Amino acid sequence: MANLQDIAFTYDDLDELWPLILGDYADATAAYYNGDYSKSLQAAQKDKHRWVLEGIGFQPKYKVIDIGCGWGPMLKAIRDNGGEGVGLTLSPKQAETCKRYGLTVYLLDWKAIDPHSFGQFDAVVSLGAFEHFCSIEEYVRGEQERIYDDFFRLCSDLLPSGGMLYLQTMTWGAYLPWGDQKHLTAEEVERYSSLSAPKNSDERILGYVKAFFPGSWLPANKEQIVQVTAPYFDFLKSSDGRLDYIQTLTEWEKAWYAPQPGKMRARLKFWPSYIFGGKAYRAKMKCIRENALREVFIRNLFGHQRMFFKKP
Repeated sequence: MANLQDIAFTYDDLDELWPLILGDYADATAAYYNGDYSKSLQAAQKDKHRWVLEGIGFQPKYKVIDIGCGWGPMLKAIRDNGGEGVGLTLSPKQAETCKRYGLTVYLLDWKAIDPHSFGQFDAVVSLGAFEHFCSIEEYVRGEQERIYDDFFRLCSDLLPSGGMLYLQTMTWGAYLPWGDQKHLTAEEVERYSSLSAPKNSDERILGYVKAFFPGSWLPANKEQIVQVTAPYFDFLKSSDGRLDYIQTLTEWEKAWYAPQPGKMRARLKFWPSYIFGGKAYRAKMKCIRENALREVFIRNLFGHQRMFFKKP
């Protein structure tokens, strides 16, 4: 699993810039356009929050845990609708920001909690965190499904019978450099996601994204997730969010480069890390400049799933 250092590397230096781009409670996960790409990004994000709450059968006074809560957009939606939200994150800056917003958030790994840590919840949501739960090293050792099993068992233990789980996650896509090969060695992972691969190749693009998200390996597909959840949850429905993620990333790019007071000062704070942070940090920033995060969805190297489950 991506540890605190990995998550902080990905997210913490964006803490000041992200609200300038996306506003307070910055939502760094795919919005919900549902085929209507005339919507603004802000409207599509609000529609996502509404859609998730409807999907989990949310009622006022519901208690919901958000595992991987980011800067708190889902927790805000829960609070605004009369519920009680508890968030977990491994980003120190995200935790600080959420607390400043008056949200209940803990700098805590989900593996460190048990069903008695916070009591039971009416629902569990996790948007954009699941892709960080298995590291490359754990995947190579064949531990991916055991880790997922641990997570879904915890979610089940946190819920009563009839409790709902919403999971939003990137997955591997349909067109990968390794084709339909079921398992890769460490050497193959490196070869298929290498910064030394030819420019604009799939392998080079994946290398940038791997640099941006250290410690992370994606679930294979929706089917793998459904299979692992089966001992704990009934699968209800899913929505393919790949095109919505492309639109979300397109809007992020526009906002990233749009002139705005304070943005240049926030960007200048990247320079010490860029100069002294080594190859890893420079690759991370190159990932942003090359729009590699959007490109992996355009090329269908990455997929995206939005899934609802119910505890029997």
